[in-house]
Amino acid sequence: MEKLFSIGEVSKIKEITIKALRYYHKMGILIPKYIDETTGYRYYSIDQFVYIDIIKGCRSLETSIKELQEIFRECNTDKLLEFLEIKRCEAKEKINKMNQVIEKIDMLKESINSSKEILHENEISISFFKPRYIIVLPCKEAGSLKELLYYSDLEKLVLEKNIKISVQRGIIYNINSSGDTEVKYVFNGIEENKNIKVDESIKVLPEGNYLTIVYNRENEKECIRS
Repeated sequence: MEKLFSIGEVSKIKEITIKALRYYHKMGILIPKYIDETTGYRYYSIDQFVYIDIIKGCRSLETSIKELQEIFRECNTDKLLEFLEIKRCEAKEKINKMNQVIEKIDMLKESINSSKEILHENEISISFFKPRYIIVLPCKEAGSLKELLYYSDLEKLVLEKNIKISVQRGIIYNINSSGDTEVKYVFNGIEENKNIKVDESIKVLPEGNYLTIVYNRENEKECIRS
C-alpha cells in the first residue's frame, strides 16, 4: 500500500506552511492524493514532493498563481522545462543587475576613501601618469553640482557600451585664447582597456607629467586661479 503523508507531515518535511498547501489545493495547483471524506484531512504521496519543490522554486522566482495553474493543468513536461528555462534566465538577469549594484557600491566606497586620503594634500604637484582610457560625454556647464546631470547621462552611456569603469571621474576643460576655461566633457576612467577602441566617446589621456592640485567646493575657484 502506498504510504501517504498528512498535511502536517508534509509541512514539516518540505518546509512549507499548511496554509500554503491548503491554498494550492484550493487553486487547483496541488491536489492531495487522498482526502478523508469523514474528517476532510488531506494526504499526499511522496511523488508529490517533487511538485512541491517545483512550486516553491517557481514562487521564489515570482511566478504568479495563474502561471502555476496553467503549468499544472497541462501536466506537460516539455512545457514545464521550457518555462523553468525562462525563469532561470530571468533569475540570472536579476543576479547580474544585483552584481552591478554591488559594483557601484564598492566603487562609491573606494571613491570616498580615496577622496578622504587626497583631501589632506593641498599642494600643487607634478604627477606622472601612464596612458589612461576614458569614456566622455559632452558637457555644457559645471559648478554648483550642475555636472551631476551629465554624469547621469554618462552612466547610461557606460551601461550601453558595457564598459567596466574605475572610480576616477572628472571634468575636462579647454583653455581658450583669452586664458579662460571652457567646460568640454565629463568623463569616467575605464578600468579594462584591452579591447577598447577609441571613438567619439572613448578618448585617451596620453602618458606624461601632469600638474595636479586637490581642491573642494569651497576653494575651487581660488585653487584654479592659482
